[in-house]
This record gives sequence, C-alpha cells and structure tokens, in this order.
Amino acid sequence: MSLGSLNAQKELRLWSILAIAALAVAGIFALLLAISRLPGADTLFPWPVAFYERSLIIHVIMSFVVWFIAGGMIFAQIAAYRISDGSPRSENMGRTAAVAVLIAFFLLGAPALMDSGVPSLNNYIPAIIDPIYYAGLLLVAFGAIMGAVRVFMNIADRQGPLEPIGAAGLCASFVIVLAIAAFAISWNHNGGMPTTPAGNEDVFWAGGHILQFFNVAIMIGAWLFLAGRAIGQPPLRPRTALIAFAVLAILASGGFSLLFIEDPLSVAERDLFTHYQYALAPVPIFVGILVAIALIKSPKSISEVGRAASICLWLSMTLFFVGGFLGIFVDGGDTRTPAHYHAVIGAVNIALMGFLYLFVLPILGRGLTKWRAVRASLWLYGMGQILHSVGLFIAGGYGAPRKVAGTSPGLDDVIGNWIGHVGIGIGGVIAVLGGVMFIWMCGKKLAKRQ
Repeated sequence: MSLGSLNAQKELRLWSILAIAALAVAGIFALLLAISRLPGADTLFPWPVAFYERSLIIHVIMSFVVWFIAGGMIFAQIAAYRISDGSPRSENMGRTAAVAVLIAFFLLGAPALMDSGVPSLNNYIPAIIDPIYYAGLLLVAFGAIMGAVRVFMNIADRQGPLEPIGAAGLCASFVIVLAIAAFAISWNHNGGMPTTPAGNEDVFWAGGHILQFFNVAIMIGAWLFLAGRAIGQPPLRPRTALIAFAVLAILASGGFSLLFIEDPLSVAERDLFTHYQYALAPVPIFVGILVAIALIKSPKSISEVGRAASICLWLSMTLFFVGGFLGIFVDGGDTRTPAHYHAVIGAVNIALMGFLYLFVLPILGRGLTKWRAVRASLWLYGMGQILHSVGLFIAGGYGAPRKVAGTSPGLDDVIGNWIGHVGIGIGGVIAVLGGVMFIWMCGKKLAKRQ
C-alpha cells in the first residue's frame, strides 16, 4: 500500500504524530484523574481544585478534540488522494492544516501551564477562559476546514474510487464543516469570545452535538477497514457502505438545521439538541449488526493482522453498544453521564487505534511485528474502559456527582458508591496502560527516520 507521493507520506506522518502526541498528553492527565477517584486519594494527594479542573480540561480537549480531529484528517487526506488517483488539487493545503493544528496543540495547553484563565467545565469542548486558549481552538477549526475543503475540491472531478475509507473521509469532512459552522453561529449570537462557563456552554452546545456525528463517521470507517482485515474481504457491499455514510451526513445536516428553529442560545434549542442525540444511533447500529454477522459467518482468521483486527473490532463495537445502553439512564448531574460517553468515546478510540496499527503504520512503511504486545494493548484498553465506564455508572447510581475528585461527601460509607469508585480508578489505570503501550509502539515507529 502506498499514497504514491513523498509529500503525502510526510503529511500522513505529521497527522499521525499529532494524534499520538494528543493522546499521550490526554493519557497522562487521565491517569491523574483516575487516581484522584480512588477512595482516599484526596487525603494522600491534596489535589488543588484548579489543578483538577484544568487537568480535566486538558484531558478532554486532547482526547476528545485534537486526537479525533487528527484522526479524521487522516481519513480526509486518504479520501483526497484516493479520489484524485494520487494527485489531489491543492496538495499543500493538507500540510498547512496539520501545521495549524500543531501550533494549536501548544496554545491549548499554555494557559494551564501558566496557571492563567478561569477553568470552564462545560460540555463537549471545555475551555480555559483565556485568549490564548481560544486562539488554539480557532486554529484547530482552521486546520479542520482546510483539510475538509481539499476533499471537496477533488470530489467534483473524481478520478479514483470512492471506497469505504474515502467515503468515511468525505462524510467526516462534510460533518466537521457543519460542526464548525454551528460553533460560529453560536459564537456570533453570544457576541464573541465567551467570558463565563455559562457562555461556553451556550457556544459549544449545538456544535458539540454535531461533532459527535464526525466521531461516528471515522469510527464506522475504521470498523469497515478492520472488518475487511479480519475476514479477508469487505464486510459490506460498496453501495451499502456509501448509503450508510450518506444517511449519517443527512442526519448531521438535520442537527445543523435545528439552529434555525429556535434561538441558538435558548433553553428550547438546548432541549432540541439533547433529544436529537438519538439520531446518532441508527447508522452505527445498522453497520455494527452487518459487520457482526459477517464476522460470525466467516472462518476465524489465523493471521496476526486478522486476529488483531478482530479483537479491536469486537471491543470497539462492545464499548459502543454498552455506552449506548448506559446512555438510556443518563440523568445529567451524576457520573452516569460520563459513564455513557466514556464507553462511546472509548469505542471510537480503540477503532482509531486499530486503524493506526493496521493501516497507517503499514502504509508509511512502519508496520509492527510484536503482535502479542499489540493484542495486549487492545485488550487492556478495551477492558479497562469497560470497567471504568461501569464503575462510573454504579457510582452515579448512588449519586456521585460529575467533575469532582475523590469519593463524594456523604457517600463514603455507601458500599455501592465505594465499589463504583474502585472500578473507576482501576479501570482507568488499566485503560491508560493499554493506551501507553499503543502510544509507545506507534510513537517509536513514527519517530524513526527513514
């Protein structure tokens, strides 16, 4: 496999390094946050409130935004090169986009390191209220738009096939533009840069919901690739895959249209987007069922690549459906909410991990050989995330509040709450270990000069 261009190889490597670096930073802070949830941790380590809040923000922005954007731009790059038969228009736009996100990487972390700005623990895109942080967000948006526009510039006179990976890149490009447009509309209604946590909640609410369609698009793209590696042939007919991505894009457009029904900053608008989250479910459920049937019907793969792909795929689909089930019981104020989205986001994470392991590294000529370690990293991350999410759900059922360190005051003697927090801490640590193995193996390969 090859992208057929040295510039293409350099761009793909840059996006991959960005993705791994974001995940590494997120993992460091995830470990600190997981430890902070262990019973008694708050007495052993007196965490300053601001430290906990800023750590949570950095963890979320790196793992849920920069890591996913970089992963999505990998799909967008592959789409641009494949539909143009290796010679895309405006080839340099991709590298410009990657450099913009690279600069943003440092700007987003700077306020926390400088102990400046007010932490804002709003949903989807938490923020540090500081001009430097917002400049980082704007650069991420700029980079994503540049990567998406290049795909659009090459689709009109398509020269190559629009196969599932390319279709995933096209769908993700379309959705990310919708999400950024939603952020811009809300930003405009807010009157510019938010100066309060409530203002951030208003600005990032609508676009944050639409952004989840972007995450689902790249997850499904990774599922289809992994399934092909696991069974040795495409799990879906090409037309079926294209229809699935088209429906996902239409549903994302439906979400965007909600901005014009009510005032973007109103309570009524917020309620509309809250209920619209269920539109995320049909396409991955449909694709997941078809992929599962294909896996069950096919002989068990004996190749190392096939085994790794199968493990990754089953863990990702399990996490997604566990997260969807837990989402039925979300109440908003307790840890059942992060239980839901940690499982769903974990599903996207492990799908992208498998995609980097089995597609990106080989296409860069940096394929792995230590398959036992690859499988171990996938099992650790996947099972750790399941334990972490179930722990969050159990603790939330006993009233444990979101976004606080340690066990909950008044609940320390409740055995169910204690068990939940143990699951949160141990599961988080196990998942981080799997993530560390992934980062180490991919990082070594990507850092190597060729």
